[in-house]
Amino acid sequence: MISSHYETLGLNSDCSLEEIKKAYKEKLLSSHPDKIGDESSSVEVNKIQEAYKVLCDVNLREKYDESLKKQYKHQGFLGSGDGLDDYSLDEFYFNPAIMEYCMDCPRCHGKDGFHFSEETLEEHAQEKSKDGFQVFAQCSACSLWLKVNFDLAEEYEQV
Repeated sequence: MISSHYETLGLNSDCSLEEIKKAYKEKLLSSHPDKIGDESSSVEVNKIQEAYKVLCDVNLREKYDESLKKQYKHQGFLGSGDGLDDYSLDEFYFNPAIMEYCMDCPRCHGKDGFHFSEETLEEHAQEKSKDGFQVFAQCSACSLWLKVNFDLAEEYEQV
């Protein structure tokens, strides 16, 4: 299994630049072939240097974080703390022929694996603590569950 740059340096994704620099030094010193006398550790050193290069550059790190997020969404396990991935209703498309919001499953790629009507949203939506609503949906082709967040359209909002 390929590890992320954060895992390579033993860091969380919300780490600071100072934490990255400190972890880089520690990992590099503990893995360097001259320090431990093992030529095979040069591959590990290259991974450490690549991780440092990407995570220390604000632009590269932002692109890397976005690619990680897309990769995890594609695999169906972008954690949001409670085990379900968060999606916005804006990420779905509305199919006027069947009057439903649809989205292909990020895990199994089932065509319109997630789909629901406005009536389903009204019946099953739960109000979030801050703003908007959420509904839980399962892919019609696999076992993936998503948390879909949405706001009421202005025409339906109460004054």
